[in-house]
Amino acid sequence: MIKVNDLTIRFGERIILQDINVEIADGMWTCLVGPNGAGKTTFLRALLGSQPYSGSIVDNGFEVYRNHDRNVAFVPQHPQIPIGMSVSEYVMLGRSKRDGWGNESSKSRHLVADILRLTGLFGMQSQFVSQLSGGEMQRALIARALVQEPTLILLDEPTSALDLHHQIAVLNNIELLKERGVTIISTMHDITLAAMYAEKIIVMHEGKVLLDGPSDQVIHSPQLQEAFENRINVFTLDSGRPVIIAKKDLPN
Repeated sequence: MIKVNDLTIRFGERIILQDINVEIADGMWTCLVGPNGAGKTTFLRALLGSQPYSGSIVDNGFEVYRNHDRNVAFVPQHPQIPIGMSVSEYVMLGRSKRDGWGNESSKSRHLVADILRLTGLFGMQSQFVSQLSGGEMQRALIARALVQEPTLILLDEPTSALDLHHQIAVLNNIELLKERGVTIISTMHDITLAAMYAEKIIVMHEGKVLLDGPSDQVIHSPQLQEAFENRINVFTLDSGRPVIIAKKDLPN
């Protein structure tokens, strides 16, 4: 269980997150949604332990800030691209904390090969990471996180550079982590996908949490409409699955 109490983050005089209090259960997928500037990425970095804050974030009894003992994988939206590193070497970085760089075990090599197949990168293992397309790089980032075998994985817009086919494939692969007890926390602009995969949704707006709860309840809440200034429509398919689309502004 991750317990967030009175979390506040300031950049100079500017308040980015203010008085956030939420609990995130282990082994579930929680998704942060909200408009640009809501503070989702900053919240994710605070959960990672890399962002200073006031208040507390306690992960199973331990404060997270600069706690290097946690096995947490992070998939950023805008990664630094290493020059001269192959795809297989880049993905193998996810095993360096366990094996040490350059001392990969046979288990690690087999795991990396399996994950490369799973993410559709196996034929590209010798290609330089710097030569990958945006969508391929996104899959390489997720592959590196998967081979880490984390207890917690944090993903900042994991489908932002992917076409629809690869969005579903990648999210399905991430969802499989729950069977291993991995806790998943992501940000997502696509609220329909968030509702498909996450059991819990946290709605953020202007650095505050407006609502957090089960996805099927949050999707139909006035707080979600408030976060997006009543510019979204929520439809329910015959299957019961919700679909969220932006309203088209009519000309005056």
